[in-house]
Amino acid sequence: MVALVSVVVPVFNGMPYLRELTQSILEQSYEHLDIVFSEGGGTDESITFLRGIADPRVRIVQQPPGTSAAQNWTAATQTGTGEFIKLICQDDLLHPTAIARQVEDLTSHPEAVMAVAQRDVVDAQGRLLYARRGCSGVLSGLNDGTTMMRTTYLKGGNIFGEPLAVLFRRDALLAAMPWDGSNPLVLDLSLYAHVAMGRTVVVRKESVGSFRVSESSWSTRLARVQLRQFRQWQAQFARTLTPPPSGVERARARLGVRLQTTLRRGAYTWLRLRRSFKSQERDLHA
Repeated sequence: MVALVSVVVPVFNGMPYLRELTQSILEQSYEHLDIVFSEGGGTDESITFLRGIADPRVRIVQQPPGTSAAQNWTAATQTGTGEFIKLICQDDLLHPTAIARQVEDLTSHPEAVMAVAQRDVVDAQGRLLYARRGCSGVLSGLNDGTTMMRTTYLKGGNIFGEPLAVLFRRDALLAAMPWDGSNPLVLDLSLYAHVAMGRTVVVRKESVGSFRVSESSWSTRLARVQLRQFRQWQAQFARTLTPPPSGVERARARLGVRLQTTLRRGAYTWLRLRRSFKSQERDLHA
């Protein structure tokens, strides 16, 4: 029997990027999909657009106004009925064979609770900025989830990538619910730790989609906020490790997050100079 995959999309004022994302989902080579859009009480044309999608695989659920991002992510996830679940943010894109390849990874490795791949980074207008980002410090194939999380801690950056690059086994993902919004900029990473620790992860060193940096994406917030929140995550994570990080490892982790912040600041400055955070459609309607 062909496995059913739920693709769940939390939506909040998702236009104009929601159109491109939806097209990338509907055009997947893997067709046995349960596609759920969870609209979180936005005020733009997202719900009108979603209601106009004529595809029997698509379901729309609406959350009340005031629903937080974490609450919407949790509601979207819990609505999925497939054996596997992929959550993807409204700004991002999937490559045509993304789901087929990650389903292959999980079916070929039944011991793995999640499949992780690389992703490209594009700007607001869809122009490629960086190719095949993520999964640094790990090998293709099966990896120990605890080791991957420890590598993330030491590097000071999320080696798993955004949710678009991850396909979960439904049971493992639901057992880790809810998505925790107490530290919003590491919302995804906190959940990955609950799923991956003590388990096996399968890694594909190949891009399965595109993460978009735009004026609406969380990644363009102040680097100082990102630095503070990632440090908070590192401190929390270090308390869960056995054995605990050594003094050398703690120093390496502090250096790693500082380096990542410096690189991010430089990248954001360059992107602003290029006007890469604004879509052409939004410029036309400004």
